[in-house]
Amino acid sequence: MRRIIVAVLLIICVPLNLASAQQDSGALGRFAGNWSCKGKFIANGASIAADLSIQPDRLSGALIVRHDDVPPNSYHALEIWTMNKTGSGARAAISDQYSGMRWFESAGWEGSTLTWLRLENGIPAEQFAYEFKGENLKVDWSIARNGKMALGDTILCRRA
Repeated sequence: MRRIIVAVLLIICVPLNLASAQQDSGALGRFAGNWSCKGKFIANGASIAADLSIQPDRLSGALIVRHDDVPPNSYHALEIWTMNKTGSGARAAISDQYSGMRWFESAGWEGSTLTWLRLENGIPAEQFAYEFKGENLKVDWSIARNGKMALGDTILCRRA
Protein backbone atom coordinates (compact mmCIF):
# COMPACT_ATOMS: atom_id res chain seq x y z
CA MET A 1 0.00 0.00 0.00
CA ARG A 2 2.84 2.39 0.84
CA ARG A 3 4.38 1.81 -2.58
CA ILE A 4 1.12 2.79 -4.25
CA ILE A 5 0.89 5.98 -2.18
CA VAL A 6 4.50 6.90 -2.96
CA ALA A 7 3.96 6.23 -6.67
CA VAL A 8 0.82 8.39 -6.74
CA LEU A 9 2.62 11.22 -4.91
CA LEU A 10 5.51 11.07 -7.37
CA ILE A 11 3.14 11.18 -10.33
CA ILE A 12 1.40 14.23 -8.87
CA CYS A 13 4.40 16.11 -7.44
CA VAL A 14 6.97 15.85 -10.23
CA PRO A 15 4.85 17.77 -12.78
CA LEU A 16 3.87 20.27 -10.07
CA ASN A 17 7.54 20.78 -9.22
CA LEU A 18 8.39 21.59 -12.88
CA ALA A 19 5.42 23.96 -13.11
CA SER A 20 6.47 25.61 -9.85
CA ALA A 21 10.06 25.95 -11.11
CA GLN A 22 8.82 27.57 -14.30
CA GLN A 23 6.67 30.06 -12.36
CA ASP A 24 9.43 30.86 -9.85
CA SER A 25 11.84 31.97 -12.58
CA GLY A 26 9.34 34.24 -14.33
CA ALA A 27 9.90 35.00 -18.00
CA LEU A 28 12.84 32.58 -18.12
CA GLY A 29 10.93 29.71 -16.49
CA ARG A 30 10.24 27.95 -19.77
CA PHE A 31 13.90 26.90 -19.88
CA ALA A 32 13.79 25.07 -16.53
CA GLY A 33 14.63 21.38 -16.70
CA ASN A 34 17.18 19.00 -18.16
CA TRP A 35 17.91 18.94 -21.86
CA SER A 36 19.77 16.50 -24.14
CA CYS A 37 21.23 18.16 -27.24
CA LYS A 38 22.80 17.17 -30.55
CA GLY A 39 24.15 19.32 -33.35
CA LYS A 40 27.26 20.27 -35.27
CA PHE A 41 30.16 22.66 -35.57
CA ILE A 42 29.61 24.85 -38.62
CA ALA A 43 33.26 25.16 -39.72
CA ASN A 44 33.93 21.43 -40.13
CA GLY A 45 30.51 19.77 -39.80
CA ALA A 46 31.72 17.65 -36.86
CA SER A 47 29.03 16.34 -34.53
CA ILE A 48 28.50 17.80 -31.09
CA ALA A 49 26.34 16.67 -28.17
CA ALA A 50 25.66 18.34 -24.86
CA ASP A 51 23.56 18.12 -21.72
CA LEU A 52 21.96 21.25 -20.28
CA SER A 53 20.71 21.51 -16.73
CA ILE A 54 18.66 24.67 -16.16
CA GLN A 55 17.37 25.08 -12.63
CA PRO A 56 15.75 28.01 -10.83
CA ASP A 57 17.38 29.45 -7.75
CA ARG A 58 14.31 30.23 -5.65
CA LEU A 59 16.01 32.74 -3.35
CA SER A 60 17.52 34.96 -6.09
CA GLY A 61 14.97 34.34 -8.85
CA ALA A 62 17.81 33.54 -11.27
CA LEU A 63 18.32 30.45 -13.40
CA ILE A 64 21.45 28.38 -12.86
CA VAL A 65 22.55 26.86 -16.17
CA ARG A 66 25.11 24.08 -16.56
CA HIS A 67 26.17 23.30 -20.13
CA ASP A 68 28.26 20.14 -20.43
CA ASP A 69 29.47 18.77 -23.75
CA VAL A 70 29.42 15.02 -24.15
CA PRO A 71 32.90 13.52 -24.85
CA PRO A 72 34.95 13.70 -26.95
CA ASN A 73 34.15 17.43 -26.73
CA SER A 74 34.99 19.14 -23.44
CA TYR A 75 33.15 22.46 -23.22
CA HIS A 76 31.71 23.14 -19.77
CA ALA A 77 30.01 26.35 -18.70
CA LEU A 78 28.35 27.58 -15.54
CA GLU A 79 25.85 30.37 -16.17
CA ILE A 80 23.53 32.60 -14.16
CA TRP A 81 20.58 34.18 -15.98
CA THR A 82 18.24 36.78 -14.51
CA MET A 83 15.62 39.22 -15.69
CA ASN A 84 16.44 42.91 -15.19
CA LYS A 85 14.62 44.36 -12.20
CA THR A 86 13.77 47.43 -14.33
CA GLY A 87 11.20 45.32 -16.16
CA SER A 88 12.74 44.82 -19.59
CA GLY A 89 15.59 42.65 -20.76
CA ALA A 90 17.82 40.18 -18.99
CA ARG A 91 21.45 39.65 -18.00
CA ALA A 92 23.67 36.61 -17.88
CA ALA A 93 27.09 35.76 -16.52
CA ILE A 94 28.79 32.85 -18.27
CA SER A 95 32.01 31.22 -17.12
CA ASP A 96 33.90 28.51 -19.00
CA GLN A 97 37.41 27.10 -19.22
CA TYR A 98 38.17 28.82 -22.54
CA SER A 99 37.06 32.43 -22.08
CA GLY A 100 36.72 32.84 -18.32
CA MET A 101 33.85 35.02 -17.08
CA ARG A 102 31.79 36.94 -19.62
CA TRP A 103 28.70 39.14 -19.26
CA PHE A 104 25.81 39.08 -21.71
CA GLU A 105 22.64 41.11 -22.11
CA SER A 106 19.35 40.39 -23.80
CA ALA A 107 16.64 42.79 -24.91
CA GLY A 108 14.17 40.05 -23.97
CA TRP A 109 11.97 37.72 -25.95
CA GLU A 110 11.55 38.25 -29.68
CA GLY A 111 8.81 35.77 -30.55
CA SER A 112 10.08 32.41 -29.30
CA THR A 113 13.76 33.45 -29.23
CA LEU A 114 15.92 34.83 -26.43
CA THR A 115 19.31 36.11 -27.62
CA TRP A 116 22.24 36.80 -25.30
CA LEU A 117 24.73 39.32 -26.71
CA ARG A 118 28.22 40.16 -25.46
CA LEU A 119 29.74 43.46 -26.49
CA GLU A 120 33.42 44.47 -26.60
CA ASN A 121 33.91 48.24 -26.76
CA GLY A 122 30.29 48.60 -27.85
CA ILE A 123 30.68 46.14 -30.74
CA PRO A 124 28.94 42.72 -30.85
CA ALA A 125 31.54 40.04 -30.08
CA GLU A 126 29.56 36.88 -29.27
CA GLN A 127 26.00 35.69 -28.93
CA PHE A 128 23.87 32.73 -27.93
CA ALA A 129 20.37 32.50 -29.43
CA TYR A 130 17.89 30.19 -27.68
CA GLU A 131 14.83 29.47 -29.83
CA PHE A 132 11.90 27.31 -28.79
CA LYS A 133 10.63 25.18 -31.65
CA GLY A 134 7.55 23.47 -30.24
CA GLU A 135 8.82 21.44 -27.28
CA ASN A 136 12.41 21.52 -28.56
CA LEU A 137 15.07 24.15 -27.91
CA LYS A 138 17.55 25.25 -30.59
CA VAL A 139 20.77 26.91 -29.41
CA ASP A 140 22.99 28.78 -31.88
CA TRP A 141 26.39 30.14 -30.82
CA SER A 142 27.87 32.90 -32.96
CA ILE A 143 31.17 34.78 -32.77
CA ALA A 144 32.34 37.99 -34.43
CA ARG A 145 34.59 37.41 -37.43
CA ASN A 146 35.70 40.20 -39.74
CA GLY A 147 33.15 42.57 -38.22
CA LYS A 148 30.16 40.24 -38.67
CA MET A 149 28.53 37.59 -36.49
CA ALA A 150 29.28 34.10 -37.82
CA LEU A 151 27.52 30.93 -36.67
CA GLY A 152 30.00 28.71 -34.80
CA ASP A 153 27.83 25.79 -33.75
CA THR A 154 24.19 24.81 -33.44
CA ILE A 155 22.42 22.23 -31.28
CA LEU A 156 18.83 21.02 -31.03
CA CYS A 157 17.74 20.03 -27.53
CA ARG A 158 14.96 17.81 -26.22
CA ARG A 159 13.85 17.50 -22.61
CA ALA A 160 15.73 14.66 -20.97
